[in-house]
Amino acid sequence: MDARGQSGAASRKLVIWLSIPLVLVGMVFGGWSAVRYKHQRARADWKTAALAGLGGLSITNEDFNRELELVRAKRGAGEHQQWTGKRILLMTNDEYLVYASRHGFNSGFVDHLFLARASDGRWYYSTYHFCNGMVGIMSDDPPGSIAEFVRTYSARQFDGKSDECLQHTWPVKE
Repeated sequence: MDARGQSGAASRKLVIWLSIPLVLVGMVFGGWSAVRYKHQRARADWKTAALAGLGGLSITNEDFNRELELVRAKRGAGEHQQWTGKRILLMTNDEYLVYASRHGFNSGFVDHLFLARASDGRWYYSTYHFCNGMVGIMSDDPPGSIAEFVRTYSARQFDGKSDECLQHTWPVKE
C-alpha cells in the first residue's frame, strides 16, 4: 500500500473513532427526550381528568359536602391542627380548596402537580412537593386564607382549562 492509501485508511479510522462519541451522545439524548415526553404526556393526561373531576364537584354534591363538614368538625383537633381532607383543604377563615394532587417521581422533571378550585370558583395550580396524601403539609398550621395558601405553597391562579397549569411554580427561582 502506498503512502496515500495508508493516509486514507488512517483518516477513515479517525472519522470512525470521532463518530462513536457523537452517536453515543445522540442515543443518550434521544432516550432522555423519550422518557421526558412520556412523563409530560402522563402528567397532561392526568391534568385533563383531574380538572374534569374537580369541575364536577360542588357544594350540592353529598359526598363533597360530607367531607367538608368532616374537615370542619375535626378542625383544631389532634396534635396538629386538622385542615386537610382527601379532597379539601380548609383555611381558618372557612375558605376552602377542592383539590387533586399528583405526586411525581422525582425524576428530575417537574412531575408534581396540584390542582384546586377555590370556594369562590377560582382555579389554582402548584408544583409544590405536597407528597402523597398531602403529608408534606399536614403538620403545617392551616393558612388563614386562600391568599396565604397561594403565597406559602407557590400556587398560581389559572383559567381551569389550559395547559398553563403544567408550568413550573416550585421551588421558586430567585
